Amino acid sequence: MPPSVGQNLSRAGRAAKAGDLEVAAALFRDVLDHYPGNRKARAGLQALGRGLAVALAAEARALEAAGSVDAAEAKWADAATEAPEDAGIGLELVRCRLDLGRAAEALEAANTVLGRHPGHHRAFDLKGLALRELGRDREAEASHRAALGHGVADAGPLNHLGILARARGDLMAAQEYFRKAVALSPGTPHLHHNLARAHTYCAGDRHIGQMRTQLMRFSPEDAGAAPLHFALFKALDELGEQDKAFFHLSEGNRLCKSAQPFDIRREATRFAFIKALCKEGLPELKADTEQRGLVFIIGLPRSGTTLVERILSQAPDARACGELQVATTACARLLRRARARNGPPALTPDDMDCLRKDLLDGYAPFRRDDRVIIDKMPQNFRWAGFLLTARPDARIVHISRDPVPLAWSLYRHLFAGRGIGFVHDFADIATYMLLHRDLMAFWHKQFAGRITEIAYGDLVADPATTARRLVAACGLTWSEDCLRPERAQGPVLTASADQVRRPIYTGSDEAWRRYERHLVPLCDTLRLAGITG
Repeated sequence: MPPSVGQNLSRAGRAAKAGDLEVAAALFRDVLDHYPGNRKARAGLQALGRGLAVALAAEARALEAAGSVDAAEAKWADAATEAPEDAGIGLELVRCRLDLGRAAEALEAANTVLGRHPGHHRAFDLKGLALRELGRDREAEASHRAALGHGVADAGPLNHLGILARARGDLMAAQEYFRKAVALSPGTPHLHHNLARAHTYCAGDRHIGQMRTQLMRFSPEDAGAAPLHFALFKALDELGEQDKAFFHLSEGNRLCKSAQPFDIRREATRFAFIKALCKEGLPELKADTEQRGLVFIIGLPRSGTTLVERILSQAPDARACGELQVATTACARLLRRARARNGPPALTPDDMDCLRKDLLDGYAPFRRDDRVIIDKMPQNFRWAGFLLTARPDARIVHISRDPVPLAWSLYRHLFAGRGIGFVHDFADIATYMLLHRDLMAFWHKQFAGRITEIAYGDLVADPATTARRLVAACGLTWSEDCLRPERAQGPVLTASADQVRRPIYTGSDEAWRRYERHLVPLCDTLRLAGITG
């Protein structure tokens, strides 16, 4: 027989006294599920609320620290349910969902906080980030503006307004926002880095002195100074001081690597597991007749994916959505399910059905008409076979670039987000390039003819021919505007924001030669790895 109401209430009371709040709450809820009017259960659950929320929040933080962000999100959601009046917990839920790339759910959580705390400046600021991720830039700007008016706390919204301004190509406005943010919070390195990206330096520039002053406040091993080193690299590079510039670039990468240790062996293990799952073929799914059009632009970061997206975005039936986390989140869940099983690596039809549903749900907020969605997250190359199986309607374009200029571009940029820790070390870059090459060869073998290869060098050398082939491969309608990607109107949030607003040009693959003497170890590493001749 199931426990009686009295037994459950007693057990709940004992659990609460022992500090096992989740068990106590579950027992009180079980009583209320059967007897919604039970006063003792309702009172007991109410009394637990705040304490349970604090415990759940502590669990969520521990899970995030361990890298289990999905599990942490569930704990934050439970904590927000237990303490709906706690704005801090609600905002942690928003932040966690943004980290997971679940912008629509983050927006919902931010609106919940604002419903209880109208005018909460941090809730408005985080809401703006969610709106930006959803491509609703005007609403995002309005939300960030609504967050202003709180003194030093305005540095965050001002920074986010600057990012939006730079994304739409308004560098003057971006500089103004970043300068105001730096003035409010001069000790925040990433604000200086953002200002440096929007600014062109000349001799005697005051900002260089400001950055050097701030850098002196950090110990040589403090990874928090890394953005200042990257910013000083850009400034000194523009002044032609290559030796000093490269010193700061090396220091910035060294500090980033120390703060986020990257184990290339883990990446090799992951790639091997992916191949093992697909070696015998993936389960076939029933035909899905609903037309939803989806294009994935993949490759290594800095390989030219942003330029390709801008070309495709000029097709009248395409909608560029930038770098979305949808596929990564969905495929990470797929891999977790597969790892949890005993026996040889394998995927079931149910696994692929779940992936298809996750992809449909994840891209739904970005679909506002019948245009084809373009997702240019470069590292979706890891999941190419899964995506082609779950979404037979999808087209995949893989962009390649000459190894030395690509490696140099990876090393010289400070990237946001997780998953690209290989860029801070020459050996890691070379090894990751080999892993990428091997996995792409595997995908081409498993899905022959379904992945279009485009070389960045061909695209800039012969835009007319290559762009036409590109547009046709994606099933899009050709427009002469495809040859004028610099006129595309959408925002660009990547490091290529300034480059892609110029007409297609050659020469970027030769930029590394200014540092040829400093890059001898990189070139030797690539040669020894067999990547270059």
